[in-house]
Amino acid sequence: MGPELIESTGDHRCDLITQGLIGIFDIAFPGRVLGVYLRGSHASGASIGGSDLDLYVLFRDRFADRAEFDRARALADHCAQLSPILLEIIVIGEAVLQLPEAVSTALDFKLGTRLVYGTDVRPGLPDFEPDGYLRSVIHTPFNSYRFATQRSDDGVLSYPFEHLDPDGPFFGFDQWAMPGPDGVERPSTKLLVATVGWTATAIIALRTGRYVRDKAACAELYRREVADEWTELVVQTHELCRNRWAYGIPDDDHERAQLRDLCRRVPDFLNHFLLLYRDYQEAELAAGDPDRQQLAERRLAEVSWPDPVP
Repeated sequence: MGPELIESTGDHRCDLITQGLIGIFDIAFPGRVLGVYLRGSHASGASIGGSDLDLYVLFRDRFADRAEFDRARALADHCAQLSPILLEIIVIGEAVLQLPEAVSTALDFKLGTRLVYGTDVRPGLPDFEPDGYLRSVIHTPFNSYRFATQRSDDGVLSYPFEHLDPDGPFFGFDQWAMPGPDGVERPSTKLLVATVGWTATAIIALRTGRYVRDKAACAELYRREVADEWTELVVQTHELCRNRWAYGIPDDDHERAQLRDLCRRVPDFLNHFLLLYRDYQEAELAAGDPDRQQLAERRLAEVSWPDPVP
């Protein structure tokens, strides 16, 4: 039996996995783990059969050096390989949560997690501030954009985005595998859901200044507050891929056609966002704040833009 949890994840199997992970990290890094936090749908109570188990492992103060961080990341990856369900672990140092560029992560900690082990640092984290949140979260979609190796081989993305795999049944959006009921990894809609969801989250922040807690809130806020020509794509991706298909690839021909159509429309949605992103970063360049200007310059350089931008 592993360490006792402060509160249950809501799922007995997830409780056991979390307890095992805590025990492993405590043995590997004695005295270094400050807390373990549940995030995502298990934290909000909206989990379904195919939901990931999403956790933050928070290290005391900061990582001692790059080697400690690399060992923690490697251990998290090994734990995920042993898990019978998709286990996503983010290892992070306590000090990072006070950095300006980590505002969205700090807010996720403060507003979107549940403490299951250790010390609660959330009361000491900064309160929600719309401008800082936007500056941080508007770049978050790039994490899913770069997951697909077809997008970039040197860290620089190219506008406009095209399909990852033009000849694939789902244009490459099925390449993020997840464990099936038998533990065998299978193609999933995870990459599609993450790509559309994080892009929609950034647009919500840009248009409304609202904080987005989870996938369900993203779909609802986009429908209610943004309500543009991409609303159907955002809402259907959530309703079909997550709620109906539990992130799996459907077998039914009609449903496969629905999924293919969703995937077909995604690059245009991403290109719509990238133009909004460029406008935002160019406005940051003109803001007169040296730190914001430097950040905007660095972020604009992460995309290869045609001249002129259409």
